[in-house]
Amino acid sequence: MAGTRYKHDPEYATDERLALRIRTHQRYTQPQVDWAEWVLAHVAAFRPKGRPLLVLDVGCGSGLYLEPVCDRLTSDDHLWSLDLSLGMLRDLASRSLPENITLVNADVLSLPLPDTCYDVVLANHMLYEIEPIDRALVEIKRVLRPGGCLVAATNSRHSMQAFFSEMMAASRALGYAIEIPPAPAQTRFTLENGRSWLAPHFPRLERHVLKSCLVFPTANLAANLAAKPAVAYVNSLQNAYGPRLPQGLSWEALIKQVASQIAAKIAMQGEYRVPKTVGAFVAVKGNAV
Repeated sequence: MAGTRYKHDPEYATDERLALRIRTHQRYTQPQVDWAEWVLAHVAAFRPKGRPLLVLDVGCGSGLYLEPVCDRLTSDDHLWSLDLSLGMLRDLASRSLPENITLVNADVLSLPLPDTCYDVVLANHMLYEIEPIDRALVEIKRVLRPGGCLVAATNSRHSMQAFFSEMMAASRALGYAIEIPPAPAQTRFTLENGRSWLAPHFPRLERHVLKSCLVFPTANLAANLAAKPAVAYVNSLQNAYGPRLPQGLSWEALIKQVASQIAAKIAMQGEYRVPKTVGAFVAVKGNAV
């Protein structure tokens, strides 16, 4: 299983940090959108004729797509939820799952699955973590049926920039006037460059974009209390950004300064807004047979 960027990353040992970010998006996004449903609504291949539907979710993580996919399945259809993190899969296995779901501990770079088998492969918010991306796309294409589709959701390069700017402003306020380098999710597979990764493997592809905003209101709370969910989100990024801090600046000091900055903005403006742009590529393999 060697090769994946996230193999030994504590970020993915369990679903705790990821689940916190998902809950934050679900609670504070305006306008409110069921993200998983929005993504799946762009999949035209969800009902093949005359045979069961087979779906593979690679990098399934905390199972965000599990229920909305299952809502589209009949008892004859099947979903394989695959992740490299045993911790993530253990968390999923502790839930009451339908019988037509199989959990698989495997690496997308070397899928232990047959050729031309699946109608839909979901690779959502995970390709930016893979090294090399091209090799993962070769494997995904291999297991797709002709006419099957890959769904690859990701972020804009500029999404959630308010949080990243907040961290850099906090760094400067603490006397470290340098840029905090971007994490892979901001640069490697984004809405801006995803087409260049996908097109050599999937010439037939579409890009769908959704713009929204995280809004953290005072809601009759003191500003420092209203800031807590926003600060908790930033704090959940420690594994990605902590190692990028300049020597001498601790993560704890940075978060304390970020909390002060966000609370001050809420006190002045009545809310704290974080614009975000996300979307999904839907790519079709060849022609249906």
